[in-house]
Amino acid sequence: MANSYREQCDAVIAVAGQPNVGKSTLFNVLTGRMERVGNFPGTTVAMSIGRRRYKEKTLCFVDLPGVYDLKAVSLDEKIARDFIVFGDWDAVLVLVDLTTGLNGFYLAMQILQLTNRVVIALTKWDEVERLGIKVDLESLRKTLQVSVVPVSALKRTGIEELLNAITLLVESRETIGAKGIYIDYGQLENSLSVATKEIEKVFSNRNVDARGIAILLARGNVDIANRLGIGDIIKMFSNTSQVLGTSVDEFIVKRIYSFIESTFSNLILIKPVKELKEGVVYKIFQNPFSGFVATFTILFSAIFLAFAINTGFPITTILEALGLGDWASALEKYTISSAILTFFDYIKNIVYSSLAESHPILASMLANGIIEGVAVVSSFIPLILITLMLMSAIEDSGLGPLMAVSLHRFFARFGLSGRAIYPMFISLGCNVPGVLASRAALDDFERLEIIASASFIPCQARLIVLLAIVGFLFYGNPALQAIIVVGIYLGGAILYLVTAKIFRRGVFREKTSPELILELPKLHKPSFEVVWWNSWALTKHFIVRAGTVLILIVAIVWALTSFGSTGFVEDPTQSFAYDVGRAIGVVIKPLYGLSDDSSWKVGFALLTGFIAKENLLATLAVLTGVEESESGLALQSLGLTIPQGIAILVLFMYYIPCLATVATIYAESKSTKFTLLVVAYVVGVALIASLAVYGIASLIIH
Repeated sequence: MANSYREQCDAVIAVAGQPNVGKSTLFNVLTGRMERVGNFPGTTVAMSIGRRRYKEKTLCFVDLPGVYDLKAVSLDEKIARDFIVFGDWDAVLVLVDLTTGLNGFYLAMQILQLTNRVVIALTKWDEVERLGIKVDLESLRKTLQVSVVPVSALKRTGIEELLNAITLLVESRETIGAKGIYIDYGQLENSLSVATKEIEKVFSNRNVDARGIAILLARGNVDIANRLGIGDIIKMFSNTSQVLGTSVDEFIVKRIYSFIESTFSNLILIKPVKELKEGVVYKIFQNPFSGFVATFTILFSAIFLAFAINTGFPITTILEALGLGDWASALEKYTISSAILTFFDYIKNIVYSSLAESHPILASMLANGIIEGVAVVSSFIPLILITLMLMSAIEDSGLGPLMAVSLHRFFARFGLSGRAIYPMFISLGCNVPGVLASRAALDDFERLEIIASASFIPCQARLIVLLAIVGFLFYGNPALQAIIVVGIYLGGAILYLVTAKIFRRGVFREKTSPELILELPKLHKPSFEVVWWNSWALTKHFIVRAGTVLILIVAIVWALTSFGSTGFVEDPTQSFAYDVGRAIGVVIKPLYGLSDDSSWKVGFALLTGFIAKENLLATLAVLTGVEESESGLALQSLGLTIPQGIAILVLFMYYIPCLATVATIYAESKSTKFTLLVVAYVVGVALIASLAVYGIASLIIH
């Protein structure tokens, strides 16, 4: 990791905790804001660093991914583990949520075996007190030999005490190495002693106890052993497992839990927690059928609400089906999406009319290039923000883990865990964060499966294209329109699952599905602050990406359609766009029986759709010489038959994801070969699906 942030920090504090422990809330309360400063070691994953000035010191808090275990399998777990073992930090802030029971100490005990330079924050203290959980804080501190501070981030209580404890720990820089807490592993002790001595020869970090690393190696963290150049240690532990009669990892985990139970049961009274997971909601989600139905009902409702707020869909469609077209039009007119488009159309008209006569090229560039690009970016923001807020609310309420558990058995049939529901859901808003969400996968195979599959889920940009084409092809038939829309989304979900299976079995040659182990949190009312912080941070990340990429891309598309070999042109058939589109059109023309005039336009739309899917309709509008708002006229001018229209629609929905998604696939996989494989696979599947639909539709209609 680049240490440039060190120059701006008097002390660096790693913030670790299990998912749903309240880490995001506390991190933001401690720092006030997040700053994207650098990357985690060996990855392209951006780390969040927040700064806090306290007692004339600049404390920098590094927000590690929420993980349950330091036996690193997923990328998130490896990031958290490697930063704690190899990272440049002065203290580790470990968050423990007692409302989940004594098991909340599981991650803390793993970290405490690595170092005693720890401050433990008992989060959600207001909830702990409300539940009547009794904690002997003084005895707990003496037992762990570290500071233990109860905090409530939402109530802003305990923050001063926590900052003071961290500052005292940072100032008491010990010259001797850190000492981890001792847990007796019985028959494993001899092997641990041998491993510890070997580690001390090759590893020097005064913040980390070599014995703690030995325990990580015993649990099978092969990459750490290879990094230290002591891979043979793993073989020694493998031989030990035969003596134990069980896997070393399972043996260690049982010992940790046994230590937690024997050590803390007299210090923490949490009897009320046993009742929390016996309610009706838990029973619903733990039943395979009712849990499946409840999960998809929640997700459908969330998607319905997000789109209804932003675009009016599908309420507008329902109103039209009921013969209330005027009401539908009125609703659509006053939606967020409509307001944004109206505003930018107004700005474009002012700019163009002011400059068209004196500077026609500048007027066209500003109105149809720059301002259009800003409009594209702006049109994404509300839906992404709303979708992320709903997703964050579901996760913060405790429903997220329940949904993952309820779907795990079904997803396991396709080589995925229940966690795969998150990137699948997020991809409905945008495939880029959907691909990024693959980092929560349980193993590297599942992560790559999700990366390869995510682009089949129709994002918000494709929804606009979907509604326009369906509305044109089946005008006046809302029932058939709804069937096609649902069919496209259902098809995307099926392709998502089938692709995961194909890649796990066919590409990675892995037969078993990942196992899901989650600590089910108590259901509670989501915090608006947490929901807002999480969703706005990701939305800002999207705005930056969109602002720097999509605006430029729209400007390039404008240039291709506005210039040709003779210079500035108003007729698209004389532009460079025509040459590019015609080359692509030559390939697709015979496949769908397209005319010469429509094939090059569809071909160029495919190209600009790869750049950004929202460009599809805009491109067709420009090439056919109609207003973008009159997408029906643009589609009509192509002269497509219904079979051709449906086939092109399927191709538009499933072919190569946008350029930003492809770049993210490469960044996450770090493999050109894998990225090209995914692109080729997606294009191939989209072509096969669209040609199959074309053939079936042609037979039905003719």
